Formats: sequence, C-alpha cells, structure tokens
Amino acid sequence: MCDKDAELPSWHTVLRHVREDEEAYRQYREARVLQSEYYRDEIIKIVEAPLPADPKLAMAEVQRRRLEVDAKDKFIRQLAPSGVRDKPEDSGGAQGGTLVIQWGQKAEPPAMIDVTNAIDHVDE
Repeated sequence: MCDKDAELPSWHTVLRHVREDEEAYRQYREARVLQSEYYRDEIIKIVEAPLPADPKLAMAEVQRRRLEVDAKDKFIRQLAPSGVRDKPEDSGGAQGGTLVIQWGQKAEPPAMIDVTNAIDHVDE
C-alpha cells in the first residue's frame, strides 16, 4: 500500500508508528492475521488448479507449486502462529493428561500409572 501511493508515508514511518503505539500495533497484528487467511485461500487455489497435459510440464509445475506453497505456508506460520484469533489456545499444541491402557474387559477401573517422572531409554 505504501509503495503504490506516493501520498502515503513510507514503510519505515508506518512501522515506526506501529512499534511506538499500542493501538496501532494491535490493528497491525489483526491485519497480518487476516492476511494469513488470505494466503491460506491462495494455497488452496494453487493446489487445486489444473495441471498441464504434458507430463514433463506437469512435473515441473508440481515442483514450482510445491515451492510456492511451502513459502506461503511458512509465511502464514510467521504471520499468525496462533491462528486467526491470534490466541495460544488456537495453536492445537500438545496437551497434558493421563493415559490409561486397559486389556480385556475388567469390571474394576484400570490402574493408573504415573509417568511424570518416567525416563525413556533404549536397550543397546
């Protein structure tokens, strides 16, 4: 936007304002998160576009698309690592909890195993 209109301030001025003003930063983050959603839609279009009929051209196009999709996907993860709501709960990270393993059909509840202090090791 700054590059296309000579009457707008330069990128340096905009980013300095974003860095210094909390409300501007909030709006900037929101815009970047929404931009990541746009790129997600672009990735779908790239993947679903038909390939050329020539097998050699098709393979070259697949490789080109793979590079483009990987670059956009990386950019998306940088823009919005926590999802469209920009909140950590959207990230789907590892969850803690208890794992219960049960064999057979016992009527009593299974024994709980505490693995909080367990150490993985490999027999050599």
